[in-house]
Amino acid sequence: MANLRTNNLSGEQGQNAYRGSVFFEEGGGDKLSIPNTADVRLGSNDFTVEAWVKFGNVQGSWDTIIGMWDHTNTRRTFNFQRYNTDGKLYLYVSTDGGSSNWAYAYGGNLTINDWHHVAGVRDGNTLRVYQNGVQVGTASYSDSILNNTTDALFIGDVQVVNNNNMNGFISNVRLINGTCIYPNGTTFTPPTNELTLVPNTVVLACQDSDNPLQEATGKTLTGFGRYEHLNDTELVTNGSGLTTTGWTNANTSTFTVEDGMIKVTRSGGTGPTAYQTITTVAGQQYTVSANIQYVSGNYADLRVYNGSDSSGTLLKFLRSTGTSTDGNISSTFTAESTSTSLFFTFDNGGDTGKFSNISVKGADRGKQPEVIPPYGVDAGNTFGGPIQQSSEGYVYFPTGRTEERGRGRAVIMGGTTHTPSPNSYMTRIDFLNIQTTGNSLLFGDLSFGSRSPKGMVSSTTRAVYAGGMGPSSEVATNSMDFVTIATQGNGTDYGDLTAAKRQGEGCSNGVRGIFMGGENDSPSPGTYNNVIDFCTIASTGDASDFGDLTAARDGGGVCSSPIRGVCGGGYDSGNSDVIDFVTIASSGVNASNFGDLTSARTQATGCASATRGLFMGGRIAPNNKAEIDFITIASEGNASDFGDLSEGKNQASATASQTRGVHIGGNNGSSPYNGNTMEFVTIASTGNTTDFGDTNQSRTRATTSDCHGGLS
Repeated sequence: MANLRTNNLSGEQGQNAYRGSVFFEEGGGDKLSIPNTADVRLGSNDFTVEAWVKFGNVQGSWDTIIGMWDHTNTRRTFNFQRYNTDGKLYLYVSTDGGSSNWAYAYGGNLTINDWHHVAGVRDGNTLRVYQNGVQVGTASYSDSILNNTTDALFIGDVQVVNNNNMNGFISNVRLINGTCIYPNGTTFTPPTNELTLVPNTVVLACQDSDNPLQEATGKTLTGFGRYEHLNDTELVTNGSGLTTTGWTNANTSTFTVEDGMIKVTRSGGTGPTAYQTITTVAGQQYTVSANIQYVSGNYADLRVYNGSDSSGTLLKFLRSTGTSTDGNISSTFTAESTSTSLFFTFDNGGDTGKFSNISVKGADRGKQPEVIPPYGVDAGNTFGGPIQQSSEGYVYFPTGRTEERGRGRAVIMGGTTHTPSPNSYMTRIDFLNIQTTGNSLLFGDLSFGSRSPKGMVSSTTRAVYAGGMGPSSEVATNSMDFVTIATQGNGTDYGDLTAAKRQGEGCSNGVRGIFMGGENDSPSPGTYNNVIDFCTIASTGDASDFGDLTAARDGGGVCSSPIRGVCGGGYDSGNSDVIDFVTIASSGVNASNFGDLTSARTQATGCASATRGLFMGGRIAPNNKAEIDFITIASEGNASDFGDLSEGKNQASATASQTRGVHIGGNNGSSPYNGNTMEFVTIASTGNTTDFGDTNQSRTRATTSDCHGGLS
C-alpha cells in the first residue's frame, strides 16, 4: 500500500498503522508453516494467541487461524479456530495428542465478512477466549500441553487437511509463549495499532499484504497454495527462437528463423498460426513473456489459450504493433486445465512478426487483496507543526512527539450559554483538535433540540451524549444522542437512559460507556441518585443498569482508564470530597471507595490519560474553585494538588488526549457567568493551565474525545 504507515500517522483512508493482512482461500491449499522449534512448544506455560480475522463464506467445518494439530495421528497439540456450524471461537489444547484427552474453551459469534479481534490465553489453570476484547468462554485446564517436537506450526490450516482450511483474511497473528497478556477475564480494548514484539513473542506474522512470508521474530515461513514458492522450471520448448523445434506450423506460408528469432507470416485469413502446447496446473498462476517484433500488417501476438488448440478460452495475449515499442513483453495468466497452448497470431493474411525469448514459468497465484482491519481510525489528524517543503522541492514532516499524532478530535455537545439571554440552551455541537491550540469550530446540531447535558462517553469513532435538561421548565431528560466523531454533522437518536436525570457524568473504555449519578426531577427537583447506567457504544439502544455509587450525588467529575471509571466529588446532602471507582467491564457491581479529593466540591469536571486522572475546578458555595487535583487511576488513595485554572469555575467540561487535558468554558460566578475560554495542561506533569483558545460562545457542560485515557 502506497500510504505512509509510521507510528500513529494515518494510512489509507484514515486507517491506522496496519500494513495489511494475508488472504487464505478455502480449497486452494493456502497456508503458512512455521518451523517446530523449542520456543513454540507451549507445555505448562501461560500463553497468548491473538489475531484480527475476517471470515468469508462458510465452506468447510472449521476455519483454522493458527495451530499445531495433526488429525491423522496422536500429535494434536493446540488449535485456535472458528467452528462454522455455530460460528463460535474455539481454543483446543491436548495433553497427549489423542482425540479424547483434550480441553477447549469456546464462545462468541464470529460473523462472516466482519473483522473481529480474537484472543485465546492460558491463564494459570484456566483457558480463556476473547472476541473484540470481551471474554466469551472459559475452561479449566491444569495439565501440560503435548510436547510435540515433530509437526510444524501452521497459520490458515492444520498439518493434515480435514476441512480445517481458513477462508478469509488473517492480520497480525501473534503467539506469546510464557505470558498471558489478557488475564482474569477482564474486558480490554483491542489493539488499535500494528502488533509489535513484546517479551516472549515467538510468532508475529500476517502483517504485510505485499509479503505474506514476512515474520517479525526472524522465523522462516513456508507458503503453500497461493504462497507456495514454485519451481521456476521453463515450460516452453525452444523459446530462444534459434530453431523452430517444438513448435507446430499451422496456417502459415512461412515459418523460419531469422536474426535469432522465429519469423512467422500468416498465409491468409485471420487468427492463430504456429503453436506449442505445454503442461500446466489448473488454478496455478504463470508468468508469460516474449520478445516480439512487429514486421508488417496490423499486429503480432503471442496468445495463450486454455487447452490444446485455439478453440479454448483466451487467457492472455502479448502484442506488438506498428504504433508501439517492440521488445520484451510480459504478463501473467491463470491456467484452467492441465493443457495450455501458445499461438503466434495475426490480424490479416500476410502479416508478419518475429518472436524470441518465449518463456512460461510458474508464479504466485496473484497479488492478494490489500485488506486491513477497520480499527484505529484516525480523524482530525494533527501534527507538531506544518508540513513543509525545502528549497529543493522535498516535502518533510513536522516535528512533534509521536504520541501527539493520529487521533485528536474533541466534540462539545450542547450546553448553556448567556447568548441571547441567561440560561439559553444550545443545540450547537462544536469540535476542536486537542494537540493544537485555537478556537472551536462548528460540527453540527443535536438531534432533539437545545439542552444542557453533562454525561458523555466515546470510543475512537463515536461520541454518545446522555441526559441533561432542556429549556422547557428546565425538565430533565433521559434521551441519548450520538455522532461519528470524524464526520461533521447532526446528532442521531441513540436510545434512553434508565431514568431522566441531569448533572450526571460519563466515562468510557472505548467499548462501554457508563453514566454515574445525577439529579432527578422525581419525586421532586433536587433529588439526587446513585444510579450507574451503561451502554455499548458501538450499538444503539437503551442503557442498562450497571450498579450504584457509594452515595447518591450529582455534579462529580469523572475520568477513566481502559480499566476503571472514577467519579470525584459532587453534591449529596452537602459538598462531597469522596472519590468512587468501578471496573468498567464488570456490570452488576457497585462502586467502591477510592479516596478523597484535596477538598470537597461540586460541579468539578474530570479528564484523564490512560494512567492519570484530573479533577478540575468546581464550587463550594458561594465560591468557585480553581484547584486541579490528580490521581493515579490504578492505585486507590487520596488526590494530590496538580495546579490551578486561570480562575475559579464550575459547571465546565473537560476532555483529553493521552498527553493533554483541556478545560472548556464554565461558570466563573460573575456576569455574564458562563465563559468561552479554553485552557490546557500536560497531564503527566503538574502546573497551572495555559490558554488554548475560545469556543464560539460562552457555554457549560459536556465534552469528550476520540483519544482520551479510557481508550489507551
